[in-house]
Amino acid sequence: MIDMRQRKLIFALLALLLILAGCKSESPTAPPIGTGGTGGGGGVTPPTNPTVRIAASNTSPLVNSNVTITATVTENNQNVPNGTAVQFTTSLGTFTDTGANSTIRITNNGQATATLTSAGAGTAHVTATVANVSASVDVTFSTVPVTPPPPSTTPTITGITPSTGPPAGGTQITITGTNFRTPVRVLFDIGDGSPKEAFVASVTPTQIVAITPAINLTTGQTKAADVIVLTQAGTAAEQRVVKTQGFTYQLAVLTPVIRAVQPSSGPIGGGTRVTITGDAFQTPVQVFFGAAEAQVISVTFDTIIAMSPRASDTAPGGSGAVTGPVPVTVKNIGSNTTVTLANAFRYTPKMQITTVGPTEGPFTGGTRIRIDGVGFDDPLAVVVAGVAAQVISVSGTEVIAQTVGLNLSSCGDVQGPIVVTNTENGDSATGPTFIFRVPKPLIVNVSNPNTLNGTAQVTVLNALGFPRILVGGAAANVVSQVANPDGTTTFTVQIPPTLTLTQLACPSGGTAPQPTAFTVQYTSATTGCTDTANNALIVNPPASPVAFANPATYQPFTATITQAAPPAPPFPGTAVTPSATQTVQIVNTGNAPLNITNIATAGAGCGHFTFGPAVPPTITLNQCEALPVGVTYTGQTTPTTETCTLTVTTNGGNKTFLLVGTSQ
Repeated sequence: MIDMRQRKLIFALLALLLILAGCKSESPTAPPIGTGGTGGGGGVTPPTNPTVRIAASNTSPLVNSNVTITATVTENNQNVPNGTAVQFTTSLGTFTDTGANSTIRITNNGQATATLTSAGAGTAHVTATVANVSASVDVTFSTVPVTPPPPSTTPTITGITPSTGPPAGGTQITITGTNFRTPVRVLFDIGDGSPKEAFVASVTPTQIVAITPAINLTTGQTKAADVIVLTQAGTAAEQRVVKTQGFTYQLAVLTPVIRAVQPSSGPIGGGTRVTITGDAFQTPVQVFFGAAEAQVISVTFDTIIAMSPRASDTAPGGSGAVTGPVPVTVKNIGSNTTVTLANAFRYTPKMQITTVGPTEGPFTGGTRIRIDGVGFDDPLAVVVAGVAAQVISVSGTEVIAQTVGLNLSSCGDVQGPIVVTNTENGDSATGPTFIFRVPKPLIVNVSNPNTLNGTAQVTVLNALGFPRILVGGAAANVVSQVANPDGTTTFTVQIPPTLTLTQLACPSGGTAPQPTAFTVQYTSATTGCTDTANNALIVNPPASPVAFANPATYQPFTATITQAAPPAPPFPGTAVTPSATQTVQIVNTGNAPLNITNIATAGAGCGHFTFGPAVPPTITLNQCEALPVGVTYTGQTTPTTETCTLTVTTNGGNKTFLLVGTSQ
């Protein structure tokens, strides 16, 4: 930003330039001032309606480098006169000619230039301004890039697979790493002063495949060897990398060790996939559960996977106990060494579900279910109708579980089987179907409001969750709700103002509102269940009279003037024929008696109008009843136009008519 002192200096320079421009204009022989790349101010009158464009020679320079900012100024598609002042400002860095964040340059052939630099990284917002018209460009300075060091050419070893093998050699190993360059040599050093060379089968920049050499090893020993890799072996560029104790030689005579058996139990029918972890397992191996040999799936130095045999085969002769713990034995066949873990695996009865109760409950959960049977083994899982239940207690013959609430997607009971699964061995059994009951709502009562503006009470059985109530298809606002002792809920709702009452067409014109029945619908937003009471709510129209006129006005009246035929006596005279009688029906379109208490006229011309009937006495009209009010214009013997105002006074509103009569 330009501080106040700089702004004052710039404004003073602009004023001086304008004065100089005026002076120059008085001397047509004066030469043009400055060029586009030099000069600190303009010497001509600023344009009144310029167009300014701005560009940068480089919008992504490095810090401390120079960027040329060019402003092109035209007026009416023509270059402005040479010497026109252009103010440059920047939000970052400085201009080289002023050492500040602003400078004033002048145009040459419509262009003015300034040189921008910045010692810091960031984005400079550069603006060129001529006669209050500006254009901007962003220039982003970045730090000098750091040249990364060249990648290392030193070889590395990241892994050796497998990492063990017999002392006789012949094990194919894969050495992974980086920067392996041929020719390559691989040496195995067990620390006896004479490294043994391996046969190199293949080499890539990241992998070496080699065959281990043979070493001398005392019976029962293991020996770790350093693995040495020489790249570009035998050349001046030879490099060496060592994987300390990267490979272990071990004799075939190994005594196995069992550390854990998982799972530790399974059904008496066998077939449980068991993982035995330990040490010194050597192929081929045998695995025994008691006296029964198990099927071996896979073997590594520290892991065996086997399938449990049937429990009835675990005792000698196949007549042992059907259930209970048995030892697990691992035998390395080549070395005839064995290890036994007592009571390592426990046989459980094949799971069966005999009885379950109860077999239904509310969808909100909380139902305790007792499951009787055999083969239950803690921990276990219980699933009821596809939903996991909470397990309360477990014994070998009984499980207690409690249902949890459901998130319903539609109205309707949810049902499905009860399934129990032993977590450890995967044994499971399926019981009978359980039904989650979703209670259906029932509208048991609807009270009728008096008017459309009133409230109604809707009583619902099994009203669960958030209610939605429609009256006549329109949403009704629930004002309050009360839970009743009998299990019902009474909702007080506001009658929707959009409801329309049924209208009765009156014979003499107009319509009168009638009591109207509307359908009430209740929906539980929680369960999605709904109930509809057709025409259960009757809305009565307001008890008030309404005066309706049919037609709404009288048409102009015309009286005819006639001249008697001359000349027999008596002498000719003038006669007037009254207008035709017009009748307006005053109709009660309300819902209470309409009392007509007066029919009166007012105005200078009323003497030539007659009307009927005469009121008082009061005339009472029930709904749709009508009172005809007839009017006749008697006229005058000379052409004229007269007016009169007729007012019908009622308790349902007054009706006023303008009577216009013409004699002609």
